[in-house]
Amino acid sequence: MSRYGAGVVDASETLSHPERVRLAALRYAVNEEAASYLAIMRTFAGDIAGLLSDQSAAEVAQRLAAQGLVLDTDTVDARLSYLVEHGNLARSPREAEARSLREYLQNRARYQLTQRGELVHRYVEELLEHTEMAREVSTEMLGGILAGLQALDRNDAPALAGAEPDELARTIGTVFAQFERLVSSTRDFYTYLSRVLVRYDLDRAEFQAFKAALLDYLQRFVDEIARHTPALAETLNSVRPKVPALCARANAGQRLLGLDGAVARRSQGLDPADWRGLYAWFIGSAGRDSDAAGVRRLATEAMRALLVNLRRIATSTQREQSRYADLLTLAGWFATTDDETAHALWASAFGLYSCRHLGFPAEDDGDPIPPTASWWSAPAAEVPVALRRHGNRAIRGRVGRRDDYSTAKVARLAEREAAERQRASAVLELAAQAGELGAVRVSDAARAVLLDLYGRALAGHGRPLVAEDTATVVTAAVGNAPPLRLSVRRTPGSNTVITSPSGRLQLIDITLTVEDLAESQPWEATG
Repeated sequence: MSRYGAGVVDASETLSHPERVRLAALRYAVNEEAASYLAIMRTFAGDIAGLLSDQSAAEVAQRLAAQGLVLDTDTVDARLSYLVEHGNLARSPREAEARSLREYLQNRARYQLTQRGELVHRYVEELLEHTEMAREVSTEMLGGILAGLQALDRNDAPALAGAEPDELARTIGTVFAQFERLVSSTRDFYTYLSRVLVRYDLDRAEFQAFKAALLDYLQRFVDEIARHTPALAETLNSVRPKVPALCARANAGQRLLGLDGAVARRSQGLDPADWRGLYAWFIGSAGRDSDAAGVRRLATEAMRALLVNLRRIATSTQREQSRYADLLTLAGWFATTDDETAHALWASAFGLYSCRHLGFPAEDDGDPIPPTASWWSAPAAEVPVALRRHGNRAIRGRVGRRDDYSTAKVARLAEREAAERQRASAVLELAAQAGELGAVRVSDAARAVLLDLYGRALAGHGRPLVAEDTATVVTAAVGNAPPLRLSVRRTPGSNTVITSPSGRLQLIDITLTVEDLAESQPWEATG
């Protein structure tokens, strides 16, 4: 994956042993003796003269003493051995020259800086020198990148064959140096911007200054990106097929070989794989938008966040705000006062006086935590998101509208009426078959009604049917359909066959009789 592109790392992946060994080189900067280790590393990497030199523990101790840090030789030797163990230093193979046994014992072990140690120390120094301040985006690099890519695009096959490898490598290296400056400055700018935009304690004066700088600068930044991105994307698409040939020609000159015979690593851009970051930033891919488009989208989101702060300040008289500035002032008072005054200030600011533990139970079940409970052991209080993030105690939102079920009610009534009409039609069809049913053919709806009545008759009988035993059920009138009585009798040797479009049903040793009760009123409805 390119150092400029985005990638997804499987959560199941773990660091390999070589990776863990490399990361161990960072330990000297975070342990308890970090100050002395940092001073020792500065004696090796502080200037160019120390890069190729080796030093003994006694020499390092002398240089530290000259800087005001006094450590005995044995302690320095232990620190140097620790750095050797974690890969920052290596023992020098050069033999020590001594004029006495004591001098030999002091100088017998000499140490020199490793490549890994120099890289780690450089990053540590850069981190220590870093300050939380705004940094402009190097948009001036866009024109240089475009010019360099256009120069590379003019190299056709004949021109490439006669091109000077060092000149070609210099052009590619310049393009990637400018690209790296652009990417790093963009990341720094947005990191600073995100830290400022989330602050809810900006007063009007700070907001005015920040608004002017942000609006003007972001607009110019977005305009620069929008102006150069189309030309850069078009030129990159034109250069892409030539990249392998360009890299091969740039690497055609005399190269440095390592001790193992492998070709030494060169600067960014001289390997075709290095160009993937450039493509991702200005062109993107099939499933991923370009980073340049993402930068413009982030600028729009920053504008929206700025409007949120503006709306908050405009309504500051009705809403409670963050106490960030007040807390910073209070922290400054604590930092500059003596202990006695600090205790009084603490009691006045937070109401936390000296301990007087008076235990009594909670007043009700709704508040199970007594007011005397310690903050250390008491559970955390539930703080609403609006109060925690915006300092707003007002209840957000509005009362929801009453749901209107009239349409659903009309639809259900229509479904019920259609079902009743279908059942009435089925009952009329069964009434037309009044009498003993032997082998009849009916519709699926009439068959369903008949089976429903058959099941209700057996359930109402309450016991198994025996020979010449009868179970009956009466249905009420449905719409224009008359009431019916269904009689179910056990008749060994006599069957009933009911045929419908869904299939054929045969009831063994069962006889069904349907009676129309429309003319035999009064009647009793049971279903």
